[in-house]
Amino acid sequence: MKNKKKIDTLNLYNQNTDTSAYMIEISLDDYSELFNGWDASPVKRKGLEPELMDYLEQASTEIPVREKIELCFYMPTPLRDIEKETRSIKAIINNFRVELAMIEKQIKKNYRRLFVYIIFAIIFLIAAYFLRNTAGLSILTNILIEGFFIGGWFLLWEAFSLFFFDTHEIVIRKRLFQRFLTSEIYFKDTKY
Repeated sequence: MKNKKKIDTLNLYNQNTDTSAYMIEISLDDYSELFNGWDASPVKRKGLEPELMDYLEQASTEIPVREKIELCFYMPTPLRDIEKETRSIKAIINNFRVELAMIEKQIKKNYRRLFVYIIFAIIFLIAAYFLRNTAGLSILTNILIEGFFIGGWFLLWEAFSLFFFDTHEIVIRKRLFQRFLTSEIYFKDTKY
């Protein structure tokens, strides 16, 4: 059943017969549709249209990571401009690089948090075990010890969750954008 679903998903995307890469095809009426209209930066530093970026990410997740992909933008023949296409491709690649840099930053941040959580969890748990063995403890000290136990186990769970769930999703996203950087990006005449 799972294999059939994969085949059905791949049937959504045309395959380039020359390269065997799956094509993510996007029709445009103008080059400006690629970029965020609110971004006043020059084209090479302009951010991609958020909806386009979402679509590219979604399409990339539907195509298995081991498969090659290509980004194919269709433009009406009379509007095609090689210079604009070259600048647009450079801007698209730059957007992917910026996105990868942000992902790397997030991964490093997660690993720092992971390290802090584990250190504090160990400190709390060791303190709780040592304090527990002390004779003649008051009720307030017992409450503090239980708080250390709860805090330590909670921080260990947070570290586990951060590593196995949050960071895993970010690493998958990183692979998608690395694949975009190695993908061919080109423009073609509108396909009708």
